[in-house]
Amino acid sequence: MRKIILFAAFVIILVSLNWFRELVAQDLSNVSDKQKAELFKHYKARKSGVSDNPRIYKTPEIYENSTNSQLGLSKTETEKPAELSTLARHLKQKNTVAVLSKKKLVNFEDLKVFGMELFEDAENITQPVDIATTSDYVLGPGDNVLIYLWGRVEKEYNLTIDREGKIFVPQVGELVVWGLTLKQFKARAIKQFSKVYSDYNLTISLGKIRSIRIFVTGEVKRPGAYTVSSLTSLFNAIYTAGGPNQRGSMRNIKLMRSGKEQAVIDLYKFLLEGDNSIDVRLQTGDLIFVPVAGTRVAIRGEVKRPAKYELTGQETALDILALAGQPTAEAHLDRVMLERIAGKSEWEVLDLNLNQAKGAVDAVVLQDGDRLTVASIFDFKHNMVSISGHVKHPGFYERNDSTHVSDLLKRAQLQPYDVYYDRAELYRRHANYRTEIIPINISKALAGDANNDLKLRDLDSLHIYSIKDIEWGRIVYVEGEVKRPGVFDLYEGMSVEDLIFLAGSFKRSAFRFGAEIARIDSTGRVEIIYVNLRNPADRKILLQEDDQLFIRRIPDWRENRTVKIEGEVTYPGEYAIMRKGETLYNLLERSGGFTEKAFPKGLIFERHSIEENLRRLGVDKMIERSKRVVEDSLGNVRYEGMIEYDPAGMSRIVIDMELIMNTAGAVGDIILEPNDKIYVPSVPSGVSVMGAVGSNGTIQFMPNKKVRDYIKRAGNFTRWADKQEVRLMRASGEVYSGGSALGKKVELGDLVVVPTKVEKKSNWFRNLTTAASAITGIVTTAILIGKL
Repeated sequence: MRKIILFAAFVIILVSLNWFRELVAQDLSNVSDKQKAELFKHYKARKSGVSDNPRIYKTPEIYENSTNSQLGLSKTETEKPAELSTLARHLKQKNTVAVLSKKKLVNFEDLKVFGMELFEDAENITQPVDIATTSDYVLGPGDNVLIYLWGRVEKEYNLTIDREGKIFVPQVGELVVWGLTLKQFKARAIKQFSKVYSDYNLTISLGKIRSIRIFVTGEVKRPGAYTVSSLTSLFNAIYTAGGPNQRGSMRNIKLMRSGKEQAVIDLYKFLLEGDNSIDVRLQTGDLIFVPVAGTRVAIRGEVKRPAKYELTGQETALDILALAGQPTAEAHLDRVMLERIAGKSEWEVLDLNLNQAKGAVDAVVLQDGDRLTVASIFDFKHNMVSISGHVKHPGFYERNDSTHVSDLLKRAQLQPYDVYYDRAELYRRHANYRTEIIPINISKALAGDANNDLKLRDLDSLHIYSIKDIEWGRIVYVEGEVKRPGVFDLYEGMSVEDLIFLAGSFKRSAFRFGAEIARIDSTGRVEIIYVNLRNPADRKILLQEDDQLFIRRIPDWRENRTVKIEGEVTYPGEYAIMRKGETLYNLLERSGGFTEKAFPKGLIFERHSIEENLRRLGVDKMIERSKRVVEDSLGNVRYEGMIEYDPAGMSRIVIDMELIMNTAGAVGDIILEPNDKIYVPSVPSGVSVMGAVGSNGTIQFMPNKKVRDYIKRAGNFTRWADKQEVRLMRASGEVYSGGSALGKKVELGDLVVVPTKVEKKSNWFRNLTTAASAITGIVTTAILIGKL
């Protein structure tokens, strides 16, 4: 029985807990947005004592929710409360104080314009939609108002202001609300509802809000027109436009309304004092103009907020200190350095006293471009000496009345190598700001010599040099056939062999029997030492400073000594030149001679080194200078080219192949060079005729026929043919031109070219008219003179 009672109690507790959780602490983590909205609606109805289907009147939807759609937010997102506004969250996350290293001053060029950090991430943050409404909000077309009645009557009205600025309330009638604030609208609504109802209470709230069109221009990052919520303020609009750019003003932002200046905003009040009372609610058609920034001054050093600041008027150095967050505890205000552009041509430096604790300060009015540096008190140390250079522990050290140079050297510890002991520099500053340089011999100072181991004074500075700082670099050179020719450091006991090894050793083309060393003696005379690199004794020759080693190339060494023969030969391909002086006839023999289809007379021999040789001779420049200079009637000078120069077309060498073959290479043969190309064509089909003839084409070869015969076969000359410039081009590359070419006999594979005449057109009618006018004028003048 006891077990049954316990079981029943356990079941009752579980049921009660589940009911209580559902009623009070409903878990919404797995509930959809739609279900959340229904639960909220159900809870609101239960709390207000209204059933699930209250008597609610809603104005028909005539406006789209353009604000939310423009911002890309869902209805659920707009209904979520926000802990902080977007602007406040950004200010909370962004640290606007620049950090200055105490070890090194920030360059003026690296300082940011104060306030720009506020807008760095503006493009990544959407426009805020959770701005709270106020009683001074001005209603307009598109706004949605919610009216709640309770007491003897319980009603809810969801009304939208139409384009005429009116709303319709059932049983109450129309209300004109355009231009009224929420407070004014509530007073008018109470007066109107009192005509119909009694003993009731009325509450008005703002639902959906309208969109307005504003413009942001001037020096902003994204100028243009924006469609925003009617709750948008001037700050929000500037943030939406990305904020002022690097040229934009932060202190003179203007709000223009209906063509008149409505307000001038200084963002420094908001940034420095947190004063957002200067913010202005926008209306449709408003224009925000950001002009170019005015006077800007930079400040760095021992201030809490080093940056570039915009000024508005007659600010002094003390004012800029206040803008920069006041000086730090380490600031040395007795001497603040002011750099200023003097006369728009040079810089001047002024020392300002800004220490108010010691009396009057320098009230210098700042100018555009001024730069202030607030130094640290640690830059003006007392009872301190310093050491720098080639020591293990450079820096500042404490000084007392018995501190000597040797004491400072022992505490800073000289480097174990490369120390120049013969001289160190002791810089001593005197009371009149004169600086004296005292030479110190380190070896003698460490030995206790009184002339070098001086007693140190306040702010003395000792600099230790390395040997490299004082002595010039000892170097040697290697040129020629090594992998890495150039300049190398001269080491102790360095030999020729060592230098060649450092240069990557020899190339294959290196001539090892005749290297040279050029050595300069103390009088400047050059001595040549010949070195046989095959001899071990010569390779061990010790080098001296500024020696130059030259590794020559093997005579006639060429890594790519090949020629190519193609076409109608038995074995076409690439061949290596076996010996100096090998000829074309020898190559033809090595390639197996001509085939049965070969046309030796038309052999093409190309040597591309000719093009490079012509370039070295400056032929192109010589032709350019030989152009004819022509001056027209207006006095303009131009150059007329008389020669068409194509370097690539100069690579063919004309060869009489029949003479070479008939004399077995004894006459007319040509010596081969690397990269020569030979092409042996096949027997041609006939003779080609082209140009100003009846029909261009190839005509079957006819023995003993002349050029004029082939021109007749091709349809004879045309009307525009230049008979005096006919050209006959042989298959071997020879060219005949002029009227005499017509009588030349044509051989197989030749080419006949008939050029076109170049006619100079003259406007004879215009010339005749001009002459007639001139004659008429002369005759008229003569008649008039005769009548005088």
